Amino acid sequence: MHPTEVLSQEHRAIELALDILEQLAAQARQTGMVDRGVAQQTLEFLTLFADLMHHGKEEQILFPRMEAHGLPGSHGPIAVMLNEHDCGRGALGKIRALLSGTDLAGEGVRRFADTAAEYVELLREHIAKEDGVLFPLGESLLTAEERAAMLARFAQVEVEVLGRDGRETRMRAIEQLAARVGVPMGDARAAGPRRYSCGARPH
Repeated sequence: MHPTEVLSQEHRAIELALDILEQLAAQARQTGMVDRGVAQQTLEFLTLFADLMHHGKEEQILFPRMEAHGLPGSHGPIAVMLNEHDCGRGALGKIRALLSGTDLAGEGVRRFADTAAEYVELLREHIAKEDGVLFPLGESLLTAEERAAMLARFAQVEVEVLGRDGRETRMRAIEQLAARVGVPMGDARAAGPRRYSCGARPH
């Protein structure tokens, strides 16, 4: 399996977590309440699996190799991806603060729903750009030796962030959580990416 295939496989699990978060946001708007337990589990997955592990692989391993082949990191596709990683971290921080508050009601519920929806939109569009543009570009640049070395480094990052077998365990866990809360396992993203923009990444 190529390194970008591993990352795309992880995208499918991340999209499932985004489906759960989108459902939580819709329920919050309808009921004025947030299922804090499910939200916390989803947030933990997005923080550890999506951001620290998955985005960590991209930032520490894939993007530097692409830069070594002449793709600039200060502008163009890599810079856009890094900017969106930063925006996603900011949104996760806001969601985390809301969930840790003692009074998640009223205006807090509305802010949770809005922030969660923005994060879902950002990450879905981000994933579409990586799968459709950045990953094919990366594969066209990498040598067989680089791919093998990257896969070995991927495994190291997985263990460092999630522990041994943590990647597979957490992918199964998010599938189980989705099934428990009634999120369908089919492709809910047929409408394609939507428009979302966040602030420019400082250089």
